[in-house]
Amino acid sequence: MNNYRRSLILSFLFVSSCAGGNIYTELLNTIETLISGPKDISADRINSIPYASLQVRLGNGENTLMVLEEEDQGILKWTSSNLVKIYTKNGFIKKFKGLDNELDNIELDELHPIEIGNFESLKETFTSFYTFNNPKLFRLPVKTKIRFVKLERVKVVDQFYETRLYEEESLKNVISWKFKNLYWVDSKGTIIKSRQSFTPKNPQISIVYTKQYKKPAKTGLLKIN
Repeated sequence: MNNYRRSLILSFLFVSSCAGGNIYTELLNTIETLISGPKDISADRINSIPYASLQVRLGNGENTLMVLEEEDQGILKWTSSNLVKIYTKNGFIKKFKGLDNELDNIELDELHPIEIGNFESLKETFTSFYTFNNPKLFRLPVKTKIRFVKLERVKVVDQFYETRLYEEESLKNVISWKFKNLYWVDSKGTIIKSRQSFTPKNPQISIVYTKQYKKPAKTGLLKIN
């Protein structure tokens, strides 16, 4: 267990009256009881939890706050009380568990055009490869075209950001399915909001990065923006 995960659990032990059982599950239940709801989660509630977090909505469902469980070589693992887990890297969903079709990995032969950060020479088309656990599908090719849509001012929690909105239009030829993803990118090249689709069976996943993660300094303490 890394320092972040240990400090997260210990910091919330005092709010749990449960002396036994799975303390980590109790912790997550406590968090989600406080902050789940059909509307945007309030700034006060988000700021009351001093850890990296993101607001997630599956399709037209309720907004739920997920907290960062751990970081491993740039991959961030986010979790909720219903044990759905989402793994992100540089703002992109790379993997998830607990949904109908479990995404195991997304691979690109090179960096995603948004990750490169040179928006003026944004590569218009690229191919990525999706691997799923249920059903088992290995490196399913997905052709994607990306374009700049517009400049947009976006509010996240209690702060406004000037963003560039990008749209991906993707095609999975194997299953003849088209879908679109949206990314809101701030002036630093950070994805602060996104909407991503992966299979026809799973709902679209909408994410707002309510508290961005910063890799801790040598002291091992977690820092958030």
